[in-house]
Amino acid sequence: MSLDEKIQSIPEEERLAAAVYALNTVLMSRGIITREELEEGFDSWVHRKELLRERATASSQA
Repeated sequence: MSLDEKIQSIPEEERLAAAVYALNTVLMSRGIITREELEEGFDSWVHRKELLRERATASSQA
């Protein structure tokens, strides 16, 4: 099965997650990024999204 066929075989909403997983796996296996650095980046992204959500909620209630 070709890469395009594999991509088409999974639901569209899961394709980005699959691509991110594959890229992160390559980066970690080549020693470009550590698991800890990946977790720090993920935690930072989650924190940023929470702040944006809180600000949006606060401004809609004002």
